[in-house]
Amino acid sequence: MDDNKEIGYLRVIASNPGLGLNDSDIPQIETSVAELDTSDINSITRFGLDTQKKMAELSQVMINNLNDSSIDEVDDTLRDTISYLCDIEQEEPDNDRKILFWKRKNNAVAVRKKYDIAAKNVDAIAGTLEDHQVRLIRDCAFLNQMFNMNQEYYRQAGVKVAALKMKVDEMRAKALQADFNPVEESWMNNIIERLERKTVELELSRTISVQQAAQIRMLQTNFAIMADKLQSTLYNTIPLWKNQIVLALGAEHARQAVRTDQTINEMTNKLLLRNAENLKLVTAESQRAAGSTAIDPHTLAETNRILIESLDEVARIQSENRMKRESVEKELERIDREMQYGILTDD
Repeated sequence: MDDNKEIGYLRVIASNPGLGLNDSDIPQIETSVAELDTSDINSITRFGLDTQKKMAELSQVMINNLNDSSIDEVDDTLRDTISYLCDIEQEEPDNDRKILFWKRKNNAVAVRKKYDIAAKNVDAIAGTLEDHQVRLIRDCAFLNQMFNMNQEYYRQAGVKVAALKMKVDEMRAKALQADFNPVEESWMNNIIERLERKTVELELSRTISVQQAAQIRMLQTNFAIMADKLQSTLYNTIPLWKNQIVLALGAEHARQAVRTDQTINEMTNKLLLRNAENLKLVTAESQRAAGSTAIDPHTLAETNRILIESLDEVARIQSENRMKRESVEKELERIDREMQYGILTDD
């Protein structure tokens, strides 16, 4: 690479700090510039398509892999866990309801059987919660891979944008140095305009990539929080419930303590529901924010139209001013001739 080209690449990188590129990216930019063959009408159309496809495929992969990971499903399982330990209505002649299957008139064998069933149910649900936790941890690792891939595609898009800007500068310089006929000049202008449109398109893709990175991190945070909650439930709440079952089995007078524990469990259930609603609202707001774009194509088109009209108006005014100056110069020449003629005549 000659020094002039390298300086050109460095100038593009320095004038576009938002691309996050440095001199180590120059070889890739140079390769991308070489892909832009202006003699091939489809070259601009194909340019950057591979990167945009990868970004689109990344979104689809995330949807396919996370479709089964439902935080609401985890919350339903937690509620089911609590329901096994809450007040269970039993068919009694006096319709009396007791806590944790405890019925005053039941014999010891019947009571023990019911508590054995409750303990088995808790063990089964603990296994389900472990499965959910493993899935959430796996999804967090998967999202981390998706984030790294998204960052790489974002960098690749930046390289493509830099190459397009470099090519636009090259074409403009070529247009100034050569004398083209009207057809060639129109073709050159169309090429430059298509390059600029492709630049905006890839910059929009980079913006979407930034938003997607934020969404990935948000999902990772949500999954990590739920994984922490499940771990707390598995190693704190579940053993506590099992212990309470054993204590309730051995002493009927512990029923009041169990009622208090039930109240705490109900409060836990309410908190879980409220947190689930908050997570739902946050996720919905994130998706609505992701659906909007910072660049409105109609605004760009209107801006371009106004700019062209402004340039035409400036050209017209300059032409009128030029004609006025020429008229003034002619009038001054006429006056000068009359003055000279008058002076010569008087002599």
